[in-house]
Amino acid sequence: MFDWIFDFVYKLLYGVSKSLYSIIDGLMSCANMLCGIKPVRYKDAEIDFLTFLLRNKNISYGFTAAVVLGVILVFIFAVFAVIRSITSEKDNLTPAQIAVKVGKILLTYIFIPICMSILIMLTNLFMQALYEATTGGSPDGLGRFLAGAFGQGARKSGVGEMFYLSSSFDYTSTSSVKDYLDLADYDYIFSWISSVAILICLAQALLMFVDRAISIVILFIFSPISLSTAVIDDGQRFKLWRDQFIVKFLTGYGCIVAINIYTLIIAAITSSDLVFFDNGWLNNLMKIAIIVGGAVSMQRIMALVGNLISQGAGSNELRDNAIATAGMRSIGSTALGVAGKVAKSPFKGIRSAINFVRDSRQHGTASAIGQRMGIRTDKDYGKMSKTQLNQQREGVKERENYRKSGSFDGSNNKVKNSISGPEVKNNNNSSSNKNSSGNANNKKLGNQMVEMNILNSGPKEKK
Repeated sequence: MFDWIFDFVYKLLYGVSKSLYSIIDGLMSCANMLCGIKPVRYKDAEIDFLTFLLRNKNISYGFTAAVVLGVILVFIFAVFAVIRSITSEKDNLTPAQIAVKVGKILLTYIFIPICMSILIMLTNLFMQALYEATTGGSPDGLGRFLAGAFGQGARKSGVGEMFYLSSSFDYTSTSSVKDYLDLADYDYIFSWISSVAILICLAQALLMFVDRAISIVILFIFSPISLSTAVIDDGQRFKLWRDQFIVKFLTGYGCIVAINIYTLIIAAITSSDLVFFDNGWLNNLMKIAIIVGGAVSMQRIMALVGNLISQGAGSNELRDNAIATAGMRSIGSTALGVAGKVAKSPFKGIRSAINFVRDSRQHGTASAIGQRMGIRTDKDYGKMSKTQLNQQREGVKERENYRKSGSFDGSNNKVKNSISGPEVKNNNNSSSNKNSSGNANNKKLGNQMVEMNILNSGPKEKK
């Protein structure tokens, strides 16, 4: 009996862990597609997401329009540069050199799409190799690796350390996991803490990848305009464009690879062979602190990668990402508030309808409508409706019936005794004669008070 109960509890606990692993795999698949590590399918052909966006027909039209505007700006700036070179003694550029520079800019317009496509393709190849090298050997996602990493201390006899790489191992099937692991020894607490930390990182990474894709498309369309100013500023504006593009392009890959490296560190930390303290509770507390601290430091990985590319660029990206995350939280809280109001609205409508019907019966339909509209009615000035007048008449009639029946003389002895006190028998005739008149008055007063008590206990008038 107890074995069945414990088995059910362990299955339930592992069910929570495998659900977290499945969500992590799903978010990782979305992130890898947005990042370009895994291709998407478009018209039965596999292509990375960024290349699909840059080759989109509408985006190509936008880039073509930007090129036309850029060419116009190039000639305007070229005329300005020629005039400046003639009138200024400090400018060493001759009109011929300015013409050569204009020709280089026009040729660059042609090579911008080609260079961006080649850069995306080569970067994806390098990052795919680095991504696979940091997945811990898992062939189909991070969830398999996590299930195996937290189950190292629960391996059955004869099961190797790399059991999770077996094709027959399926972490989503509890029965398959029980063939390799003893669920009673599984590291549930570590798996939950680490999984929640990874989920938070992935959720923020997805937001960053969407922003990254949109930003790269915007930079692609505006690249001819930024390049057109190279005639007069020696390419300073285009240098800013280039730094922005590289930072946006590479920080996404860095975040994905950093998550994989974080999971490798988690696997090493949660190993039972690593001992920080002889006290088991302190040892686990130290490991949890490292896991949580690593999750917090993941927020700075994007800044780290960006600062390697350009000084201060990564920190700016981190600040912008924090602002976007705060905006998403505000939108989420607003949506939840609206959803709560929508969920409560049917109950409020039913309650309002019931109250309207009851008010109509008690005070009249006109009074109920006026009250809903905020208009003062006869009820506000103390005037009773027909229903209230009828209720008052019924109450008067009921009290008259009580008065005429006279049943209170014998049926309310308890009330009379509580008011006038119980009758006391006295054998002394002289004392009884002296007080006979007083007792009679007391009884008469008591009966009158009992009668008033009974009459007032009838239905109360409603104002």
